[in-house]
Amino acid sequence: MNVLTKRLALTGALLIAGAGLTACGGTAGTTPEKAPAPVSAATTLKKGVPGSDTPAFRYTIKGGQQSSTGVLDAPNKSVTSDFFEKIPDSEITLTMRFLVIEKQAWARISFDNAPSDAGLPRLPKKWMKLDQGKLAKDSAEDLAYAGETDPGFVSTLLAAATGLKETGAGTYAGITDLTRSTEAGIVAEGTLKALGEKAKTVPLEVTLDGAGRVTKAVVKIPAAGKAKAATYEVVYDQYGKAAPIKAPSDAVNAPADAYELLNG
Repeated sequence: MNVLTKRLALTGALLIAGAGLTACGGTAGTTPEKAPAPVSAATTLKKGVPGSDTPAFRYTIKGGQQSSTGVLDAPNKSVTSDFFEKIPDSEITLTMRFLVIEKQAWARISFDNAPSDAGLPRLPKKWMKLDQGKLAKDSAEDLAYAGETDPGFVSTLLAAATGLKETGAGTYAGITDLTRSTEAGIVAEGTLKALGEKAKTVPLEVTLDGAGRVTKAVVKIPAAGKAKAATYEVVYDQYGKAAPIKAPSDAVNAPADAYELLNG
């Protein structure tokens, strides 16, 4: 699972305040081979979640507490994460882009449409090279590759799922327990509390491609309290075809304001 994207989302907030198998019959005079046990939907889906040897792929996460997009290249220990957040009651959009290669990190942060008198820092438009020694411990850990493979927490949703069944070619459905996947940040704590027992039986749909890889996971969250019904969607695509992650060639050193923001 990918802890990096969830932690960076929290940093952004601080800136603003089953197919069955059959055996062939034995020939006369021989003992028939035992039929292999059917492969469960849960096992099939688990195998489809990206792992440490999965080639670079693009991810898009919509809904939840923070939407993001980027590229993850686990074999080369690198990841990019882009976040866009509209600031309530303003025209300002916070844009955060992070690029991480092993223990090296770069960032681009901007407050789009911010008025000149907003008092927000003006940071370089180019990639900023971050000095790990100037980052707080938590920020330094966030901005270093730590084995992330599943930025949308699909494996977590599947681990908390029951009743998974194949509903069509490459499509599966069941229910998942959001109280067991809080680390994914799908709903706020208040919404989870308002959902009550409903949080334990939320519809989950997962799609696999022809190679058996997860391409989409959708969680349909019912309305609860003041929160409207919502959808959490994870898309994984461009397996082996995503643009390679490379260190920016024209990066500048991050100024003090950048560290102040990232360190909270």
